Amino acid sequence: MATDKYLWVKKGENTTRIGLTAAGQEALGKVKFIDLPVVGREIKVGDSTGEVEAQKAVIEFESPVSGTIVMVNDKLTDNPELLNGSEKDAWLFEVNN
Repeated sequence: MATDKYLWVKKGENTTRIGLTAAGQEALGKVKFIDLPVVGREIKVGDSTGEVEAQKAVIEFESPVSGTIVMVNDKLTDNPELLNGSEKDAWLFEVNN
């Protein structure tokens, strides 16, 4: 899966949020499980930042940004299907700017 096309990046004042695009949602199908990165972990562009198991594929996400992970979308742990909602709500993690 070409994660550069399927992840969106939204730079804020102090953090940058990474999420799943509508195209990514469609390519994956219904999400069944997600493994999110650990808060405090330093990542570089291209590093693995988690895995998603879905109806159509199991993929490992490669980070489109570098930084320290400061927040993950904990709601996805118990409700991975939230990634099949609106693109705005389908966020995975945030890194510091």
